[in-house]
Amino acid sequence: MLFLVVAKFFILLSLGEAMTMKQIRNTGKMMRKQCQPKNNVEDEKIDPLGKGVFINEKEVKCYMACIMKMANTIKNGKINYEAAMKQADLLLPEDIKEPAKEALTSCRKVADSHKDVCDAAFYISKCIYEYNPDIFYFP
Repeated sequence: MLFLVVAKFFILLSLGEAMTMKQIRNTGKMMRKQCQPKNNVEDEKIDPLGKGVFINEKEVKCYMACIMKMANTIKNGKINYEAAMKQADLLLPEDIKEPAKEALTSCRKVADSHKDVCDAAFYISKCIYEYNPDIFYFP
């Protein structure tokens, strides 16, 4: 099942078709089903992310890194800004595309001060939320 979701994600990426927020949320649910058990993190600790509540615990941070790895925005243990920008440009709905790219650009350097990929994922996500909470989504 996850393979189908990831395959759909990459097919849409290759076709250059933007996803709807419903498609993004459905893909996020499948990613969550993979990453949540891998990182042994409870719903109570990751559900609040969408509301800007970032629980500073290793399991939460590594869950966030897992999601970002699945979305190909982390490669070789580092945040891949260019891949994130490309995906935002190709996949996000028009109404949030530019604000999301602005947030990514504003937060680009945040990850540089964190050697641990889990910390980098946590702090860049937190920065994006703080920059523009209206466009923030994390499964």
